[in-house]
Amino acid sequence: MKHMKISLWICAAAVMSPGSAKTLLGHQCKKIADPAARLACYDEQSGRSAAIDLPATEATPVARPTPRQSTPTVVSHAPDGPRWNGAFESTLAAIVPLRHGYYRLELADGSAFTTTVVAPPPPEGLRVHIRRSPFGTTFLDMEGRKPLTVKPVRRQ
Repeated sequence: MKHMKISLWICAAAVMSPGSAKTLLGHQCKKIADPAARLACYDEQSGRSAAIDLPATEATPVARPTPRQSTPTVVSHAPDGPRWNGAFESTLAAIVPLRHGYYRLELADGSAFTTTVVAPPPPEGLRVHIRRSPFGTTFLDMEGRKPLTVKPVRRQ
């Protein structure tokens, strides 16, 4: 209990310190509308001298970046042109196992896809049909199997 009284006295002394009187005076400076006069009021209360004149700096215009002129790029998965807007046929050239049952399927035309579902890998050399749904999902169709949902990994 004795320690509590001492800490209470210390807190009361801190609240009633001369610094708190300055903060009360700072509320008077907030009421001044002219920015220069308001700054002078705050400077006076903080003990700064208003006689310090800093060199005036001119406002320099900010350089805005010019918009880049970009040429549209055509994305294709096959070396012979932009046929990704529709569907195309190819052959599975390589099947690379990835972690957790996923595979990267590399096609003969150079494109590659990663499976998004865990399923047994199709055999190499199998003829496949790649198509996109209207919602953007990519499917790999094979004869005798359900379609695999895949995502493109390498664009040429």
